[in-house]
Amino acid sequence: MKKRIRYGILGLTVVFLVLGINYGLKYAFIGSSYASKIVCSCHFIAGRELEDIRQHDLYAVPFASIDIDEVNKTVSSSIYGMAKTTAVYREGIGCTLANEPEAKSLKKEHVVIPRNPVIHRFPEAPRSTYFDSAALEAVIEPTFVDDPKMPLQTRAVVIIKDGNLVYEKYGQGYSRDSKLMGWSMTKSVTNAMVGLMVKDGKLHLEQKNLLPDWLNDERKDIALTDLLHMSSGLEFVEDYSSPSDATRMLFRARAAGVYAIQSLPKYKPGEKFYYSSGTSNILQEIIRRQFASHADYLRFPYARLFDKIGMAGAVLEADRSGTYVGSSFMYATALDWARFGQLYLQDGVWNGERILPEGWASYSGTESPNSSGRYAAHFWKGSFDKDFPADAYIADGFEGQFVTIIPSRNMVVVRLGCTYGQEFDNIRFVNNILRTLK
Repeated sequence: MKKRIRYGILGLTVVFLVLGINYGLKYAFIGSSYASKIVCSCHFIAGRELEDIRQHDLYAVPFASIDIDEVNKTVSSSIYGMAKTTAVYREGIGCTLANEPEAKSLKKEHVVIPRNPVIHRFPEAPRSTYFDSAALEAVIEPTFVDDPKMPLQTRAVVIIKDGNLVYEKYGQGYSRDSKLMGWSMTKSVTNAMVGLMVKDGKLHLEQKNLLPDWLNDERKDIALTDLLHMSSGLEFVEDYSSPSDATRMLFRARAAGVYAIQSLPKYKPGEKFYYSSGTSNILQEIIRRQFASHADYLRFPYARLFDKIGMAGAVLEADRSGTYVGSSFMYATALDWARFGQLYLQDGVWNGERILPEGWASYSGTESPNSSGRYAAHFWKGSFDKDFPADAYIADGFEGQFVTIIPSRNMVVVRLGCTYGQEFDNIRFVNNILRTLK
């Protein structure tokens, strides 16, 4: 009997050990993939050196071993010699996570995205025209000064008022030419891409039966507007602290959108708000399927959006399947992000040309049902704060990326950085800026 108990305990120990190793490897692969992707994009898109990236961006995986291949333009990472992953850079399409055979295959793919951006420079106006200059500087300057224990790492602040550039400031090592990560601000770019499809008559907001994969169950009742409002009812775990739907989708899956499409229904469409990066990648998959060719899809956001409004530095990155990771992976300069915000401020019109459908900006910034004043249509709201302008809406990304659009003040505020260990309080930041207006 005692021997049986001992064997039982030993068996359980082995089981838990195997499970622990398995979980640890999953976590290590996600951490390694994160490191490969971040370093690849920061190095080959943003032009930053490894030590700078390691010091300021790899706080979550400081123990990752990194190797940059300048010739083949790949970055490999491993955790304690295990869980080796690779990201490959391709001109115009950014960095993509891939295993070794796929990395070689991706490099052989001929991806051509012609760029012909309009030249657009915001007219500059003295900040004193609109603001108490000293008071404004007193609000913004402290965000560039870091407490080593709780670094804000503000990299850029840009303010556009009445179409004029009235404030522009960059952190050490950054400039107006620096391409900076948008993280989940990319979701708002996906909103714009959907808007373009609606303008073209290829999609409409109340459209259902969106995907063949969903036609045989209740998912056929999910409308396009439900996806934009993050109220699809699909089950998806948005957790970045452990292996989850979000981390597997972004850092392990071959096709982010296809992964998310497999999500099962949990609530009725439109019934419950739940923020999900999977939703944005489902939208990208829906967009891609409207095009006759993959090349046409890849060119679409550049020809119809970025180049039209002068976002010359914008790089939207794709997964291994060639679909844009519309939840998370886009780089652009601070002024590019400001142009994006200004487009919405101008109801989707640029230089007299209607880019987005009439009323799309208003729809995008209108509070969605069941979000308690927090969300609109792939933009965030701040309606829970009584001091924050009720009509304002925000493209919001991880580590403190924000484009705040304030129609009632005819104003766009961009803040970009790499804040960790704390949240960057953008609502308070923008409120304090508004208090310095004359």
